[in-house]
Order: sequence, then C-alpha cells, then structure tokens
Amino acid sequence: MDPEEVRYDADDAWEAMVRRVEMVELVEPVELVESVELVEIVDVPVGASPRAPVLGDDAPKPTSPRAPSLHFIRIITAIAAVLVLGFVSIVFTRMLKERNETQFVTIASAETVVLDTLTDGSTVMLNSNTELSVPEKFTGNTRSVKLKGEAFFQVEPDSLKPFVVDAGIGMVTVLGTSFHVKAIPGADLLVFVESGKVEVCYVDPVTGDTLTSILKAGERAMVKAGTGEIGKPADIGPDELFWANRKLIFQETRLSVVFNLLKKHYKADIGVEDDTILDCLLSATFTDETIDQILEVVATTFDLELSREQEKYIIKGKGCTDEVE
Repeated sequence: MDPEEVRYDADDAWEAMVRRVEMVELVEPVELVESVELVEIVDVPVGASPRAPVLGDDAPKPTSPRAPSLHFIRIITAIAAVLVLGFVSIVFTRMLKERNETQFVTIASAETVVLDTLTDGSTVMLNSNTELSVPEKFTGNTRSVKLKGEAFFQVEPDSLKPFVVDAGIGMVTVLGTSFHVKAIPGADLLVFVESGKVEVCYVDPVTGDTLTSILKAGERAMVKAGTGEIGKPADIGPDELFWANRKLIFQETRLSVVFNLLKKHYKADIGVEDDTILDCLLSATFTDETIDQILEVVATTFDLELSREQEKYIIKGKGCTDEVE
C-alpha cells in the first residue's frame, strides 16, 4: 500500500474517534470518562505490510486522567450557583420570618399617667402624652424599647440582656436600675438616674462617631438636639419626678417655691403672717407624704407655728432674712 494511503487511513480513524467523543459528550459527560479509552496514533513506516495494525500494540498502556470537559464544568458551575442562591434565599427568608414574628405593641398615655409592667418584670410609668413601643416578648441579646415622651423606668436586673431605650437622638442602656427619661421630639434628651448606673449614648448619623456618658445615682445628663453633645444640665427640679413617684426633692429651696409646689400638687391654700418666712431655705426630700406631714416638717425645721383655719394653712413665726443673699 502506498505510504500516503496509510496516512489517510490513520487520519480517518482519528476523525471517527473525535466524532464519537463529541457525540458522547453531548449525551453524558460522565459516561465519556468511563467509556472512552485513550489510544495512541502511530505512523506506519514506508514499506510496512498493509495488514499491519495502524493503532498501537494490543498490550494495555497506562492512561492519564482526562480533564473535565468545558460542558461538564459549565454544568457543575450552574449547579453550584443554584445551591448558593438557594441557601441565601433560605437564610434571608428565615430572617424576614423572625423579624415579622416579633410583634410590637404601643403603650400610650393621654392626659393621665399610665403604669405598666413589661414581660421581663420591669415596670414603666408614662407621663401624659407619651408613647412607648415594646415587643410582645423580648428576644435576642437586648431588651429594646422605643420612647417618645417622658417615662420613669424600674428595670428588672439581667446582666445578660441589657435594657435599651431608643430615645430618638440618643440611646440609654442599663442592666438593672431606676431612671427617668424625657425624650420630647425636637427637644434635648434628658436622663436622670435614681439608682444604679446608666449609659447615655449618641451616634452621629453621618460619621458614625459615638459619644457616651456614664451616670451614677443622683446624676443627670442632657443630649443636645442637633449636635448630639452630651452635657450636664441644671440640677433636677424639686418636683420633676413627682408625677412618677410622688417625690419632692428640695435642696436649699426657698419656702416661697416650696409652698407654690405644694399648692400645685396638693391643691392646698397656704398663707404666712410674715413674708420673711418665704425666704427660708429648705433642704429635704419627701416621698408620697401628705400635705400635713410636709408642713409639719417645715414648721419644725424653722421653729414656726402651724395652724389650720378651715381649708387654709397658716404659718406664723420669725422669718429667715439672714439667709437672703
């Protein structure tokens, strides 16, 4: 046989094998790896017998692993993408479900003070025209509520779940304490601690910078509206918490102020025979005491005489002109 004809036979065999591989690849890439054997094409020397085998010897030859075809790689990639998208979809759906399952309720007060107990045992007293949004059940790592108005909290201690009050321009975080928050929209945020410790925090909405202040019992802080600056305001007013705990705190307060506050909260009519009595300075704290008990303390403190004529209290004695600056 002519050497050129032998070359053609070898080429025909190669083309036939390629066509078979392409057909198998279209059907099942994995089957191709298992069924197709690698063969070696050899040149037939000039003058060789026409019956000489064109392919290699019959003895088995070591084969090398076949690299995955492009079609097979595309299939695997598509499967992986579907699995990833499916996983992300499941996680996202679960997060939305958990979020939707957290139901919030709003406790609101109109013209009267409202007292309520939360699911963790904490109590909250809302002043008039105040709203407090709380979850039906506290979940996660915090006990978060949102306040709009004025409230007094008595928080049940839980070192693993801080109690967080979202007060608009600032956040108040405690573990277990009693404190007062005044969060009127558009106004400065005021926080007063009656017992324990409280952290007041402001986060800049643009830069993310955080300002914090730790308050102890008896201390007060103010978060400035607009700037977020945390400062120390004036001392708490004598009757600022009277609506919540019926407490009056007088610190060198003139009796003229004391009597006006007693008239306001007890609807009492109080008169003095000597106007200099109104200049006396009183330092005392009263909690849920009657008007008679408070006036008895005042009279005893300044050696005054207390009497009552029908619905009016009369106070007699020497005033405190020496205390006036």
